[in-house]
Formats: sequence, C-alpha cells, structure tokens
Amino acid sequence: MSRLALTIKNAWIAVVFHIVYIIIQFYSRNIFLDKLGDDFIGIVGTLKSILMFLNLSELGIGAAVGFSLYKPIYENNREKINEIIGYLGYLYKRIGLFVFSAALLLIFFFPYIFENTTINVGIIIFLFIALLTSNLLGYFFAYHVFLMEADQKGYMSISIYQSSFVLRLILQCVTLIYFENILLWISLELAIPFIYIYALRKKIRKTYPWLIFKFKTTKEIRERNKELLKKIKQLSFHKIGGFVSNGTDNILIFALINPATVAFVGNYQLVMNNINTLVGQVFKGTNASVGNLVAENDIKNMTKVFWEMMALRFFLAGCASIMLFFGFDDLITLWLGKKYVMSHYILSALVLIFFILQVRQPVDSFKQAYGLYADIWAPLAQSGLNLLFSIVFILRLGVIGVFIGTILSQIIIVLIWRPYYLFKKGFGIDVKKYWIGFTWHLLYVALAGTIFYYIYKILGIEESSNLFVLALKVLKLGTIFTIIYFSILISLSRGFKNLVYRLTNFMKRKFKK
Repeated sequence: MSRLALTIKNAWIAVVFHIVYIIIQFYSRNIFLDKLGDDFIGIVGTLKSILMFLNLSELGIGAAVGFSLYKPIYENNREKINEIIGYLGYLYKRIGLFVFSAALLLIFFFPYIFENTTINVGIIIFLFIALLTSNLLGYFFAYHVFLMEADQKGYMSISIYQSSFVLRLILQCVTLIYFENILLWISLELAIPFIYIYALRKKIRKTYPWLIFKFKTTKEIRERNKELLKKIKQLSFHKIGGFVSNGTDNILIFALINPATVAFVGNYQLVMNNINTLVGQVFKGTNASVGNLVAENDIKNMTKVFWEMMALRFFLAGCASIMLFFGFDDLITLWLGKKYVMSHYILSALVLIFFILQVRQPVDSFKQAYGLYADIWAPLAQSGLNLLFSIVFILRLGVIGVFIGTILSQIIIVLIWRPYYLFKKGFGIDVKKYWIGFTWHLLYVALAGTIFYYIYKILGIEESSNLFVLALKVLKLGTIFTIIYFSILISLSRGFKNLVYRLTNFMKRKFKK
C-alpha cells in the first residue's frame, strides 16, 4: 500500500473504534458520577495526573525509538529493527521498575495527601494500584506496539485497545447499576489491561513472526545506539514540558480549589480529550508517513506536504471549534445536568487550547521526523511559564487561571519557537515563509468566523431540548461554517488546493479499481 492509503486505513479504523468508545464513555460517565460521586471521580482524575508525573521517567523513549525505526523499516532491515525494539524493552523494563518503586513510596503519603477527602484511603490506594498496574503492563509487555505505529499498522493495536476498554466500561456500568460495588468497579480497572496485553502480543507475533520477543541487549548494542540514547536524553526535557502543560491542571485545581472541581473540569476535559484523540487517530498514521518522507530527503515535496497538512489542520480545527463552542453547554446540560455547566470563559479557553493543539501538529510531526530535540531549554521554559502563569492566575481568577497559563506558555514556545527551529534546523529555509503562510491561514479562519457570526445572529438559534435537537443544531451550524470556510480555503490557500487535488486523484484511482 502507498503511504496515503495506509494513512487513510489507519484513520478510518481508528475513527470507527474511537466513536464507539466515545459513546460508551459518555454514557458511563453519567453513571459513574451518579453512583460514585463528584469527589471520587475527581480523585480518579487526580490519581491519573499523579501517574502522568511518575511516567515522566519514560522520558520520551517511545518517541525517540519511533524516530529511529523509520529508516530500518524503509530499508526492511529486520536485524536493526530487532535491535532497536530489544533496546527499547531493555530501557522500558528498567523504567517500569523505577515507576513501581516510586509509586510504592508515594502510597505511604496518601493518608496525608487525601486527608481532607470523604473517600476511604484504602479504596484510594486500591484504585491507584489498579491504575498503576495498567501502566506497568505497558512498560513490560506492550513496548512492541511502537513498531506497529512506525510501520503504519497502528490500526491493529488501536482496534485491540479500544475493544478491550469498551468492554471495561460496559462491565463497570453493569457493576454499578446492578451491584453498586465500588471494589468490583476498581477490580475491573485492574483486570481488563491483562486482556489487552494478551491480545496485543498475540497480534504482534502474527504480524511480525521474525520479531525476537526475548532479545538480549548486549553492551555492544548499547554502544551502537549511543545516538538513540542522546535523542532520549533530549526528549526527556520535552516530556517534562508536555507534562507540565497538560498534566498539572488537575493537580493544581485539587490542591488550590477542591476535588469536586476536578470532576467538573474533568467533564469538559473528557469531551475535549476525546475529540482531540479522535482527530489524533485520524492523523496518527501521518507521523510514519512524514518519517518516510523525511527519509527520502526531498525538500520540495516535504514543504508541499507540510502546507497541505497545515491547511487541513486549520480547516478541521476551525470547523470543530465552532461546533464545540456553540454546542458544548447544551451537551453538558443534557448529558449531566445544568449544575455541571461552567462559565463561557472556561469554555472559550478550552476551545482555544483545542485549536492551538490542532494547528501545531504539522510542525510537531516534521520536528519529530527530523529528530530535532536539541532545544532542551524550550520545554523547560514552557514548564516554568506554565506553572508561573497558572498559579498566579488561578489565585486571582479561579479555575480559568490554569487554562490561561497553558495558553500563554503554548503561544510563546509552541506557536513561536518551534516553527522557527523546524524551518532553520530541519527544512533549512527562511522561517518568514512559515509566518506568512500561518498568518494567512489565521486570517482565513477569522474571515470565515466573521461571516458565520453575522449569519448566526440572523438565525437566532435557541437552546436544545434533547440530544437529537442538539445534534441537528450542531450539524446545521457546522455545515454553514464548513461551507464558508471551505470556499475561502479552496479559493485562497494553495496548500488546501493541493490537498483536495491529491485526495480527489486518490479516490478516482480507488473507484477505477
């Protein structure tokens, strides 16, 4: 299959499975909040953030290994692939032992950390162990999945993962509805990851029968992979920056406000994270495609694809942001109740964070493909700015202060520094070309938003009375904006024109077959 065909296959399979997962997750969230309470769900979110902190020890090893696999996969060098995956296992198992030890030590402090909660500390510890076990299984038994992703076969692992965890959510709902047993609910959180690992490893063995699962990493192999280790050390700093930007929000809200607010924010984050994941699944296969593209080292083709990806990301981010903004409050009201609706300022901040996350991805994909991680000061600066802004603003403005901190730090480092670094060290061309293209795309989305705003004011759409009416409302508004924005991009954006032409030709070839 061609890179485009594999990318599309990865995308549609990932989307189908994740939509099913989203439906079950939304239904289960309502049951969990009703049966387990806001405080317990807030503690679940906090524990997951703590595990994200412990997982900093992973230090970006998986991303570095993915980068190092592109060339041997392109050359079909199975010996090198085995060596890299074996080296990954060598590192991951040691990290798993460190995470396990650190988690056990942390558990001793749980009575002090959670002393002001109404939930029994023993239950919190059991829940933490269940969540921890899922993480540790990944370190010891699931690291081979990076080969699937680099080889553009991520759809296989995605289908197994989503199926396993849809099963978990269904069983947990049944447990709460018919047994109302919190310990059994946590036990399912503990047990299902074992099913996932078994199915995944079986699929990997079938797909790559030549892959050595018990590969022994010798001293000579470690010496040969010094460059990979260098990339890992550089990525460690980027990992820290990513965690502080995305993983400390719940911890700060828990510490400076209360656990229930973590649950309220968590409802919004659940929707946003699922949409981000859904879009991410659509584009997941493109990382390997970009890696192969960089391996070919055709700068003209690379920059052409870059602007196609940028135009598409702007298009999807713009359309999704409009639908999120105008449908979110009604969704929360119909889904969980009016008491869970938060201010429009928080919604606006979350939508803006979503938009930034989408339009930054082309830069991140090419930066990763080039292995450009030497700018270790950047994630440290992002972390410092994020924490500083978040703490200052949360003390002054409340919950929204956390998101203001995230937005400001991402603008400075992610939207300004990273493109400069990619164009200078990767493409080797003048970064002005990026700023001109990026600015034009901002103007295109602003123009589309302005036209849409006046149409929306004329329509005067009211609140939705049920989910069906909400779906029609969002679809109607989304369609109007999409038509406006598509018309602007197809007329003015060269990258979007090239993308539409490429996809049209691909579909024509498919229909001819």
